[in-house]
Amino acid sequence: MIRQNLHTHSNFDDGKNTMEEMVLSALSAGLTSIGFSVHTPMPYDDGWDWAIAPEKLPAYMAEAQRLKEQYRGKIAVYCGAEWEMLSNIPLDEFDYVIGSLHYISINGLDYSVDAESYETARCLKEAFGGDAEAAAEVYFSKYADLAKCKEVDIVGHFDLLTKFDEKEHFYDAESPRFIAAAVEAMDALIAKDKIFEINTGAIARGYRTTPYPSLTLLRELFKRGGRITLSSDSHSVDTVAFKLNESAQLAFDCGFREYWQFDGSAFTPKPIEGA
Repeated sequence: MIRQNLHTHSNFDDGKNTMEEMVLSALSAGLTSIGFSVHTPMPYDDGWDWAIAPEKLPAYMAEAQRLKEQYRGKIAVYCGAEWEMLSNIPLDEFDYVIGSLHYISINGLDYSVDAESYETARCLKEAFGGDAEAAAEVYFSKYADLAKCKEVDIVGHFDLLTKFDEKEHFYDAESPRFIAAAVEAMDALIAKDKIFEINTGAIARGYRTTPYPSLTLLRELFKRGGRITLSSDSHSVDTVAFKLNESAQLAFDCGFREYWQFDGSAFTPKPIEGA
């Protein structure tokens, strides 16, 4: 059984519940540790309320510390961050960092891949003239840049750009060009020892029936000796441990026999046992 989830959000950013409510839910779900991964501040004045406001960061970190102490001996609580490359803040004060991309940035414009399907359609039409594979190449090239950030421990939802593809087919995620772009970024990240998460968040929210990354990319990750962790990208108390064990079975079926768990100071391997 998977006992840790490092990708969770609270009402400090775009989560629905307080941090303490999330901790209590994690305890009820049988987790032995939970990590909070607040969306770091974005360089926009308005319209970006999914990320924490800079002035709220001290309160977020103080609450994480309070919960660490209050629940010591019951569940380990970690204070992490989900860092967006458009966010320019120091990262050395967090226990760990998830590096994520929620945008395709081109020609000075930032197009969300995570907001609504019409935004994906607008991006492909306006910025790429309908060439979705060119968009994927730009997107994954930015993921490769995460390898340059030493503070990043975990690669978040690696192929998030395909979020809407089960209902609206924007990308051919099995095309040689798409896979080549993803694998090039994957190789750069593996070379810098980044850990890839298997992320079930889009399943919990009804956008997908499979986690990130896709089965094809997960198999490529295994072939290349990549490391994995398991997360639910939870935004509410009812999804703190959502399908973590099913993700572990998927990883096992792809050949993985261990996942990497944070112990407060470093990531260590834990065995995966198939059903």
